[in-house]
Amino acid sequence: MTTDSTAPALPPTVTSRTTPAGLEVLTVANAHGTAEVYLQGAHVTAWTPAGEDPVLWLSSASAFEPGVPVRGGIPICFPWFGARDGHPEAPAHGYARRTVWTLVGAHDDHETTVLRLALAAPADPALADLSGLDALYEVRVGRTLDVALTVTSTRDVPVRFEEAQHTYLRVLDVEATAVHGLEEVAYLDKTAAAGTDPHRTPEGAPLVPSGQVDRVYLGTSGPVQVVDAARTVRVTKSSSQSTVVWSPGAEVAAGMRDMGPGEWREMVCVESANVGEHAVVLEPGRPHTLGSSYEVLPRV
Repeated sequence: MTTDSTAPALPPTVTSRTTPAGLEVLTVANAHGTAEVYLQGAHVTAWTPAGEDPVLWLSSASAFEPGVPVRGGIPICFPWFGARDGHPEAPAHGYARRTVWTLVGAHDDHETTVLRLALAAPADPALADLSGLDALYEVRVGRTLDVALTVTSTRDVPVRFEEAQHTYLRVLDVEATAVHGLEEVAYLDKTAAAGTDPHRTPEGAPLVPSGQVDRVYLGTSGPVQVVDAARTVRVTKSSSQSTVVWSPGAEVAAGMRDMGPGEWREMVCVESANVGEHAVVLEPGRPHTLGSSYEVLPRV
């Protein structure tokens, strides 16, 4: 951005660099925390509050290449989640995480540093049903990390889309980690055998991931706490009716080229989302903002 006269000026807390592969990265460092954000995908790959260990997990085998999603951090899934219905050729989780966003603002605000990135509506004819969707992503770095995806539409008819902030949280051992806040929430089990009913009733106890876990919790807007032997991380969300919890387990992880050996134990995904029956139907002139806030709770 230093060579682009139209780019916004950066505050002293933000520096920019370009990787050997040509990806632009913004590094934030203020008195309350540090973070790293790639313009490709508006992808937050690191966040560490002052005095704490890194909160986000990043695979050692991540591909940092143009057009290739990074494994870890907070990928943005938009405007569909998983496979796109009726389009088997489409990339999983949408185009947003593979596309370079434009930095449109950067400033310090009290105890945080704020980055704002924009993604214009696609011009691809294959995405005609999603045309008119513009996205703005705000990343606020400090003692907490706050991210907000605002989608607006220039269409004169409603547009349906899915979205998720696919957050990878670092843990000591996923199989000794408890996910609190979803005990009384029904969910879809995406690991259910083909042809069987994936709907599951509330379990009444915190989830301790074991093996492959892939769940979409339905109709929930409350916070989630991820507790391991070292700390508790709270994820609070807004304008979200789905929470996804994902852990690949040893067998699935062994077939993933962008995850290092054994690294599946070091992470769990807790995703603020609107997917499936909770997809957003955006009315003309009515913006929608999906937000997530991450906080390391004080030790007790």
